[in-house]
Amino acid sequence: MNVREGITNRAAHQIAAAGVVVFLGAWFLITSLPHPLVPHSILPTPIEVLKAFPALHFQEALVRSALASLYRVLAGFALAAAVAIPLGILMGTFPPVKHFFSPVVDPLRFLPISALVPLTIVWFGIEDLQKIVFLFMGIVVYLLPLVVEAVERVDDVYVQTAATLGASRWQMVRHVLIPGSLPSIGEALRVMNGIGWTYVILAEVINAPNGLGHLIMVSQRYGRIDRMFALVIVILVIGVITDQIIRIANARLFRWTE
Repeated sequence: MNVREGITNRAAHQIAAAGVVVFLGAWFLITSLPHPLVPHSILPTPIEVLKAFPALHFQEALVRSALASLYRVLAGFALAAAVAIPLGILMGTFPPVKHFFSPVVDPLRFLPISALVPLTIVWFGIEDLQKIVFLFMGIVVYLLPLVVEAVERVDDVYVQTAATLGASRWQMVRHVLIPGSLPSIGEALRVMNGIGWTYVILAEVINAPNGLGHLIMVSQRYGRIDRMFALVIVILVIGVITDQIIRIANARLFRWTE
């Protein structure tokens, strides 16, 4: 195997499947020994986790909670994109705009997001609005710099060529900088999708009437580690599915990047 040697899609899928099988096999082996290496109260068996799904579905309204979390993530994600993309394009295009916002925006990346939970509760209560605003704030501070960077990374050759052909300032923005930066912005949105699912759990563990984070807290309160593992798997599955949706959308919208 050579360094960074490419492989076919079929081989990649086979290797990925083998990795999953090895992981599940190791989990089953560790938890099924006569004297388990890790107590079941800490690491349940795969069978116990599977048995937790029906109970979560029928007793805890798993689907309704998953849909509630999905709604909050999508709402916060959409609001963050609606603010960060146009503002980031302006900041990446016009240095005065960037320098105007940078002293306020740049330090926000170092803000511990968990500190915003009590503040947003004070400002917006404990209903969905608080959770959506919290997600918006948590996503936008990371998405905005990525959008600015995507615009700044567009090669100056394209801008100079457009200027030589007589393009106006806004024509350069519309026909050069925006198309040139959109593929990178699309990849940034994939990253933000993962961050959104991280933060929604943080938002829902406090005073949430439903949601996957709420179910995790309820399971922890009653010592149901198997249900906690099952809920983590649900979050991972939803995250992977939404990530693949964004990836496919990016591939179809930005075919020229191939």
